[in-house]
Amino acid sequence: MRGMRLADARAQLPELLTEPHEPEEDMNSLLGLCRWMERYSPWVSPDQPDGILLDVTGVPHLFGGEQRMMAEIRARLAQYGFGVRIGQGGTIGAAWALARYDAKDIESLPVEALRIDAAAAKTLRRLGLKTVGSLLAIPRASLARRFRGETIGENVLLRLDEMTGARDEPLNPLNPPTSFMAHRALMEPVIHMEGLEIVLEGVVNLLCRDLERAGKGALRLILKLFRADGSRANLPVGFSVPTHDPRHMLRVLKPKLEAVDAGFGIDAMTLEARETAQALVQQHGFLEDESTLALEQLNDRVLNRHEAQFLALEQVESHIPERAEAARPSVKRGPAKPARAAASVRPLLIFEAPEPAKVVAAVPDGPPMRLTWRRVTRRVVKAEGPERVAPEWWRLTQGERPRDYYVVEDEQGRRYWLYREGLYGEPGEEQPKWYVHGLSA
Repeated sequence: MRGMRLADARAQLPELLTEPHEPEEDMNSLLGLCRWMERYSPWVSPDQPDGILLDVTGVPHLFGGEQRMMAEIRARLAQYGFGVRIGQGGTIGAAWALARYDAKDIESLPVEALRIDAAAAKTLRRLGLKTVGSLLAIPRASLARRFRGETIGENVLLRLDEMTGARDEPLNPLNPPTSFMAHRALMEPVIHMEGLEIVLEGVVNLLCRDLERAGKGALRLILKLFRADGSRANLPVGFSVPTHDPRHMLRVLKPKLEAVDAGFGIDAMTLEARETAQALVQQHGFLEDESTLALEQLNDRVLNRHEAQFLALEQVESHIPERAEAARPSVKRGPAKPARAAASVRPLLIFEAPEPAKVVAAVPDGPPMRLTWRRVTRRVVKAEGPERVAPEWWRLTQGERPRDYYVVEDEQGRRYWLYREGLYGEPGEEQPKWYVHGLSA
């Protein structure tokens, strides 16, 4: 019996086998069993130390009714070596009590079924109140006056209201609640990929139908595959824009499904939309370009397979050429920023870091006449400029000097975008330096 000393237990049963108690391992096993129970309900919560709570509202018909569902749970857990007692009720308190005490109804349950502590139950029995029905026959005011405890285990009226449904008792599930979910339980475990893809198409179509009716699109999905041995595989999927297109979802999910080890077979599959947003529905007319949508879908497939997405250059509020753009995800949520008109024509290609050069000019502040860059000297036949670009004073960056940009052309028709950094005649400043920053068309 519980609480007996080990020496007394061994005296009564010499062949008794013992193991050290590891509460953390017990909790890990209970959590693992809770995740396995998610095949029967998305709302699953552990009830320490040896219980599991499920909210099965609207679920039993998927398994042929309440009785068949409970019979399946008992049979499956028995295969894994678990003994189980199942209680079903309209409240958490009623289900908890019916799973632990033999009774035909709530009124015939003993007072210990109220989840009160031993001292409160002992007090009730001394007063002749042995069942829940005897407490229900007493006026509420009397119960509140006589059994008002400081802790929840002492508050008899609170526990009685939770059992009867007069007070709500929330169930905190392991996973956050989701409004959109599709589940498919299989009669026999499926091992082959062709069969799993057929089941996947079914749950994807169900989920997309519900999303489309609500005008929503999925941004983050999780596909749960329940194996016949009790283990589970979770496959997360993300989308760059909200979608309820089943063809697109299947293109993203199928490659992930191919990497799953089915083991002895998959006997249940659940697809949950963990994050949704208003669907971005675009109707294309005859001969209109759908390249934007194709790029978004291609980006999703690359992102979920290689964990990297396409990048595009986006304008940044800066007049310094190398700071005027930055790499951003190619598919953005929200309206695009209007293009900003440039002060002058910029080359299509600029170097990541300006490259030093030597320049000969007729006068110090004049345009280049001869350019030496990458150990090759070029004679300049045409020059345009200068365009003055001042430092960003609000950055307060040390060492930055004004730039004078020129577009020059050599004898072979090649055009270069270069600048002179610094001004001649500035007191205390070193001589200006030249850099090639890009190639012009």
